[in-house]
Amino acid sequence: RAVTVVNRMLPGPSIKVCEGDQIIVRLNNKLDNGEGTTIHWHGITQRGTPWMDGVPMITQCAIPSGTNFVYNFTAYPAGTHWWHGHSGFHRSDGAFGSFIVKKPALSNLHWDAYDEDKHTILVGDWLHQTTMEKYIQHHHSSGNNKGEGMLINGKGEHGYQKNGSTVYTPMMKYTVESLKRYRFRVINNAAVFCPFELSVDGHQLNIIATDGIDVTSHTVTSLVGGGERFDFVLNANQTPSSYWVRIQGLADCRNSSQRAVLWYNGTTTQRPTSTADVGNTTKLNPLNEKETERVKFVTSLSTLTPLDVRLAQKPDLVHFVGFDFKLVDNTRYHDSMHYPIRAVPRNHHLYSPQLNNVSFVPSSSPLLSQYDDVDQSLICDTFRDINVPSTTVLTPSAILQFRACTHIVDIKLGSTVELVVFDEGRTFNAGHPMHLHGHHFAVVAMNKIKSTLSLDEIQEIYANGSIAYNFENTVMKDSVIVPDGGYVVIRFVADNPGIWSFHCHLSFHQEAGMLMAFRVGEEVYEKNIPENFPKCGNWRAIERKS
Repeated sequence: RAVTVVNRMLPGPSIKVCEGDQIIVRLNNKLDNGEGTTIHWHGITQRGTPWMDGVPMITQCAIPSGTNFVYNFTAYPAGTHWWHGHSGFHRSDGAFGSFIVKKPALSNLHWDAYDEDKHTILVGDWLHQTTMEKYIQHHHSSGNNKGEGMLINGKGEHGYQKNGSTVYTPMMKYTVESLKRYRFRVINNAAVFCPFELSVDGHQLNIIATDGIDVTSHTVTSLVGGGERFDFVLNANQTPSSYWVRIQGLADCRNSSQRAVLWYNGTTTQRPTSTADVGNTTKLNPLNEKETERVKFVTSLSTLTPLDVRLAQKPDLVHFVGFDFKLVDNTRYHDSMHYPIRAVPRNHHLYSPQLNNVSFVPSSSPLLSQYDDVDQSLICDTFRDINVPSTTVLTPSAILQFRACTHIVDIKLGSTVELVVFDEGRTFNAGHPMHLHGHHFAVVAMNKIKSTLSLDEIQEIYANGSIAYNFENTVMKDSVIVPDGGYVVIRFVADNPGIWSFHCHLSFHQEAGMLMAFRVGEEVYEKNIPENFPKCGNWRAIERKS
């Protein structure tokens, strides 16, 4: 199958720098099919350089084929991040790589927790065709949206027949020295709904960071990742041998798994014979499970630094963001005149993932740098538009009127924002990893209520004070999985001027419009946009010379 890669590598080059370094990357678009592209620096907040965030038609024009663009920004904050394509399905097809920003030794709060920091576990799903082929077959025919396999750092064991024998592709191998402690950095680059559970036979995982933010050490036997990053310390204190590092796919990848090898240097055992841990296991960040003694939400993690006092005070704005797969005549897939969703067989129904009953439509010019060139009639704001049924939840049998627009929410600079993000869970038992650009947010509450959750129900829970808030060293993240039939309450201070995307990090859902944008402090960033920043937009009608 074809892949889209950077520097002929999958994954692409790993970037390792120090906090505060100036990053200059010249991206040459050599795609043969004429596609434009951009790169997003996932986890980098781009303070002072919002035009370098790499989101096409929000922060910049797509970089045309045959041209180049120079990204220039500061590596901040420190942590485990990654870079990836943010145009079409480029990320899903191979344009991604790790981006590690390290702190100075004196400010590393976990300096004494590990001896070595050199291992990265970059997990991605693997499709047997290009993502666009799978997307078209799923959205316009009866093809599935499931991943066929998984890779760890671009490697994975897959057997195939050759000359009557089975030949295996190579696995990733992590070498450790006995009695040393190792920091592992875990990144999930899944394209389809492919969260995974990670474990290492015979070893515990001591979680020390998530999404680039240090947390108090928290020991588990497995963790679940979906569009997120986790750092853990592994103590190589077991009998020197080889052990399996296990990646078990969940949800749409539940039939997929992958393994890597944890190899103690000097041992003769190359292929592990270890077995998975069973019994008294503990899991962090479950997928659509309720919290128990052995199953813990990310809210069980605590940052090593006190919470910003503004986040514990009454917020300036409180908004509900509901989502689900909607039964609508989405004009991209179901023409209401010729083949409405009601008129086609159920196996051809295509439910639309939406935020507040709206599908995002990109504008004709970048919102950040050319806002005045954008057709204002296409812009909507469900937080203030009383003519729109904001997150009105109907039964799956009801058909809502399809609405698509450039979904932008204006937020006053410096405001403390609270978002009650909930998954209605009426159509599928899913779970969406929601990612916010430009900010980290405090996960002040999280719960799975039941299999479904309506707007009326979550508003009642909110009004009667049943949400259990935590403001003590609350975990900070930039991506979080919202449980199906449950909610996550996040707070952030909108102190970073720019236009910042808030979207589901699954490629199919983002491409279908499960995205909105927050417009913060335009009076600040508009006057700082570089004068020579590239522009694009609609072409005016050509007038002939008289």
